Amino acid sequence: MQNSYILNGMIYKFMTLSTIVCIILFYVIDEYFLNLLGFVGILSFGIVHGANDLILLKKSKNNLSFKSLFITYLIMVILSGCFFYLIPTFAIIFFILFSAYHFGEQQWTMLYKSNSKKIKLFYFFYGLLLFTTLFTLNQNYVSEIIFDITEFSINKELLMFLLTFSAIGVIINLFMSFNELKTQLTHQLFFVIIITALFFSSSLIWSFAVYFVIWHSIPSIIEQSKFIYGASTKNTFIKYLKDALIYWVISIIGLLVAYYVLKDQQNLLISIFFSFLAAITFPHTLVIFKIKK
Repeated sequence: MQNSYILNGMIYKFMTLSTIVCIILFYVIDEYFLNLLGFVGILSFGIVHGANDLILLKKSKNNLSFKSLFITYLIMVILSGCFFYLIPTFAIIFFILFSAYHFGEQQWTMLYKSNSKKIKLFYFFYGLLLFTTLFTLNQNYVSEIIFDITEFSINKELLMFLLTFSAIGVIINLFMSFNELKTQLTHQLFFVIIITALFFSSSLIWSFAVYFVIWHSIPSIIEQSKFIYGASTKNTFIKYLKDALIYWVISIIGLLVAYYVLKDQQNLLISIFFSFLAAITFPHTLVIFKIKK
């Protein structure tokens, strides 16, 4: 196995131990306060991990000027938001499929990166399995959120079908890409056990927040730091956060504006939050795909 920015540092132990602590916290702290803590995590590390996309694009030998990149990226975010507003049902399906690949790719390239094209299908099905597992375990809440966004109802039978479909997809593609995956199967199986325990034992928001921050955002920041600055250290991690500050502030302002405009629809607050998160995820997913490619 090639050198891994996860296994060669404290981050591996941090991810495991902090997830166990978060599972315990769910049973000792009121769910309302945990949800607030989860939102804080998503709004901080969750948004920050995509705040340096422009620097990543510039670093990837893009010929466009920084100003042109900024305008292009901003247009993509705005179009994503319009996408959710105008055709929400199609947008949320598109978002889930895009995010499934993005989450699967991030977790399975933490330890080992492969140039194989067929392995990308495995990344997609693995990410989709994560989503469908979390959704199936929180079917009522998920159905309510999706209905608020799309006015389309999903039932347990549909979720079970998607869960089965994604599980079969993972198994088939695991065999197809076994040679590329076998070196990290032991570690990833341990990760799956920890993540599944989190999903089974916690609520939707807390489970998603813990996974999104600990298993996705922080490892992504470490990897991006290495790509941008040439090393993954405490100093480059801090520098990444400093460089991301202005873009993070812009994102938070955007969310506050959306909240103010829709302040009379407080019952849709959670739906608005996830729609906003989806809108900024589209361009970020494309950027990460570009630098990993």
